[in-house]
Amino acid sequence: KETGVSADKIKIGVISDRSGPVKLPTVSIDESVQAFVAYCNGLGGINGRKLDLVTYDSKLFDGLASAKQACNDNLFALVGSGVVFDDLGAQAIIDCGLVEVPAYTATATKAGADRLVQPLPNPTYTFPTGASEYLASKFPEAVKKTGAISSSQVATAWDQLRRLKEAWTQVGYDFVYTGDTGLSQTSYSAEALDMKKKGVRAVTMVSATSETAKLLRDMKAQSFKPDFVLLGAQYYDPELLSEPGSEGAYIEMNTVPFEEADDVPAMKQFLDTYAKIDTKVEPTSLGVQAFSAGLLFATAAKAAGSDLTRDSLLDELHKVHDWDGGGLHMKANPGENKRAVCYLVMRVKGGKFVREAPAEPGTFTCDPKQEVKLTGDYGTGAKASTK
Repeated sequence: KETGVSADKIKIGVISDRSGPVKLPTVSIDESVQAFVAYCNGLGGINGRKLDLVTYDSKLFDGLASAKQACNDNLFALVGSGVVFDDLGAQAIIDCGLVEVPAYTATATKAGADRLVQPLPNPTYTFPTGASEYLASKFPEAVKKTGAISSSQVATAWDQLRRLKEAWTQVGYDFVYTGDTGLSQTSYSAEALDMKKKGVRAVTMVSATSETAKLLRDMKAQSFKPDFVLLGAQYYDPELLSEPGSEGAYIEMNTVPFEEADDVPAMKQFLDTYAKIDTKVEPTSLGVQAFSAGLLFATAAKAAGSDLTRDSLLDELHKVHDWDGGGLHMKANPGENKRAVCYLVMRVKGGKFVREAPAEPGTFTCDPKQEVKLTGDYGTGAKASTK
């Protein structure tokens, strides 16, 4: 008898940062998995088995404790998880035999971990450059004076910034300023003034949305107006829109924007399903990835048949080489851990997120050449014991 599987149920879990010292990008991941479970069970479950969901709050720094609890709760698998410091519990999850289909991975330890398949892979030693190349073509002089900000107190964010800088440098960016900040600051006036004095013309930041909103506020207050600001997918967040200083900022997306639900049936289905659960938490792009992780899990579990085991689930997951969550996001190759080499750029205009490029709703621009290899030391994935 397989752990977590009975004649009529499959017990799964989701780990996310629901609380912490700053607003976290993992908000709505838990809710999105709840929506998926309700959707799946409403269709009869998987091969006649209903899903039974257990949720865990990793509270930003409690990833190991959450992982151990999940291991002790006799789950079959972890589905749709998203944790900022996901390296903390990575080895424990492997050691207790769990298979994981996360919403996303943040660290090299997790991204390259055994027994894990994600809908939008994030291999550590490659980096997509489509969005950065698009902005470089629009502002060829600006990229020669780029400023980047993050906090070395948050290893996940700092390593992402290091990877970004190595990748963007390969496509023509020259970083003349790198700011190392606190985990949370009241003001970023000093950083804004430093960039202004150094003649920075292009800006990026890897942090929580709340912190980046403060930076944009203080940039506006200091009359510092770079040619462009380019931010990652976690900034597709209403909180960013509430800051007037965000006007004109570019956002790189992995998923179809919510604004295009009428054009993309899969997104409309996600939003309709999400609306049915009891929550005041607004959906997020990372929540969409969590829902896609649920769909990927269900697809593999169904293919594994009635004799469902963790190993048979993993085998089926590794057979999936073309996945977009039914149209929720760009296409990737989960089974071989190969990323989607695509981009979609949104821009804040008039207090709203507006599609910039490509122009057609529901689409992404894909080019296998817009991916670079990284040579820096960013760590390796957690591995299963060979004993």
